[in-house]
Amino acid sequence: MNINLLDFRDQLDFRANKKLFDPIRKKEVVVTPEELVRQLVIKYLITIKDYPINSISVEKQVVVNGRLKRFDALIYAKTGMPLVLIECKAPSVRLDGAVFFQASQYNLALQADYLIMTNGVTTQCAFIDREEQRVKFLDEMPNFKEL
Repeated sequence: MNINLLDFRDQLDFRANKKLFDPIRKKEVVVTPEELVRQLVIKYLITIKDYPINSISVEKQVVVNGRLKRFDALIYAKTGMPLVLIECKAPSVRLDGAVFFQASQYNLALQADYLIMTNGVTTQCAFIDREEQRVKFLDEMPNFKEL
């Protein structure tokens, strides 16, 4: 997917002491490389793809193979069901099979229809086609209304 989320950096609400305001959690958070990417993808989804801010959940626990894990972000459908699972990595981390495997493992518990994996420079979006039992990688992230 040809989008560089780092281009949206100037749209984030940076604060003093290396923090930025997270509009989902409604608090200041420390700017780590992964947190920066999480905030960038959220900003992109809200401003460009029309995702409602109240449909997004950030850093919640999920049980994966009997262990507590924490997903980066999750978009819920209007019905309240998980719709899009987002896995964020630092820009220096390559999106490879290990990242896809991690997101897929989280999604075993969540059952979202879409996976987004991003390091801010590279973004991949996949549709989980349960009828055909396969994963379809998409050319771009769908708008919320298209889901």
